[in-house]
Amino acid sequence: MVATRPPTLQDVADRSGVSRGTASRALSGSGRVSAETRARVAAAAAELDFTTNSGARNLRRARAGSIGLWLPQGLASMDYYMNFTFGLVEATNDRELTVSLIPGDYPPGKARGLHVDGFVMADVDGHDPLARAILDSGRPVVTSELVPPGVPEPTASVTADHAAATRLLLDRLREGGAASIVVLIPDIDQMWVRAVHEAAAAWSAQESVGLSFLPLVGVPAAIELRRTVDGLLAARPDVDAIVCVPDGLGVGILSTLQELGRTVPDDVQLVSYVDSATLRIVQPPISALDLRPREAGLRAGQLLVSMLDGGGGDDDDPSPEGGILIETFGLEYHERASTRPRSRPAR
Repeated sequence: MVATRPPTLQDVADRSGVSRGTASRALSGSGRVSAETRARVAAAAAELDFTTNSGARNLRRARAGSIGLWLPQGLASMDYYMNFTFGLVEATNDRELTVSLIPGDYPPGKARGLHVDGFVMADVDGHDPLARAILDSGRPVVTSELVPPGVPEPTASVTADHAAATRLLLDRLREGGAASIVVLIPDIDQMWVRAVHEAAAAWSAQESVGLSFLPLVGVPAAIELRRTVDGLLAARPDVDAIVCVPDGLGVGILSTLQELGRTVPDDVQLVSYVDSATLRIVQPPISALDLRPREAGLRAGQLLVSMLDGGGGDDDDPSPEGGILIETFGLEYHERASTRPRSRPAR
C-alpha cells in the first residue's frame, strides 16, 4: 500500500498560481493580499484538504498562539460579558488563536508568566490587583472601556459613548413626563459607570429635572432588591422614573414595582441601561439600551490581532491622553412599553 503524502503549502501555491509567500499570507490573513487572490488560495486549500500547522507557525514567530481574556471578578456570568466573549472568539477563530479565560483569583504576581501573546480586558476595575498586573505585564492589552485614573494604561481601548447614551435615556424619560428620576447605579470603580454618573448629574443640572443616585453593591438577591425598592419609594414617594444601570436587574425592578402596587409606566417609567432578551418578553416589555457587547468584543479582538500581526489600527484616532489608541462606537436605544409616549403628561 502506497502512503499518501499530505498536501503542503507549496501544493496550495501551485494549485492557485501564486508564490508560496503569497499563499501563506492569504491563508493567515496577514499582509496585503487581494480579496480575489485570498479566495482563490482558500479554494485551492479546500480542494487539497490542506490545513495549516498553527503550532509550527507560532513556534517560528515565538508566539503562544493564545489571547488572554480578563473579565471583572464575580460578573463573568452576566449576559453582557458572555456576548462580549462570543465577539472576541469570532475575531480570533479564523486566525488560529485560542482565547484563554484568566481566572479572577489568578495570583497577580504571576501575570507576567501567562503564556499568551496579549490580553483583552472588559471593564477594568480600578481596585482589582490582577487587572493592574495584566496592564503592567509588558504585553499588548486592548480594553473595552477606558481604565480608571491611576491604573496602568492599555495599548488600546474600544469605548462606547456612554455620555450620549445617558442623555438619550434621560431625555426620553423627561419627554414622557418624568420629574423625579432615580438612577440605580453599581458601586464599582469602572470608567463607564463614572461616565454615566457624570453625564446624568450634568443633565439634571442643565434640564432642571430632579435626579438622584442609589448605589448598589454587587448583585442583590430578590429579597434585598425588594427591600431596596421598597425603601426607595417610602423615602421618595414622588419618584416617577427609574433608570436601572446594573446588568440583569431590570426584570427584578419591574416585578418589585408591580408587587408594591406601582404600575409601569403609568406610575413609574422604567429603563434598563443594559438590554437582554428577557427584557423583551416581560409585561410590559422594558425599554433598554443595547450596549452591543458582541461588537465590542469583536472590535477589541480585531484590534489586538492587528497589533500582534504588526499593525496599529487606525492611526487617525489616537487618544489625547497617554498616546493610547481609542476606537469609539455608538449605542442603540430600544423603545418599549415601560416608558410613556412623548406627548403624554405625567400623572
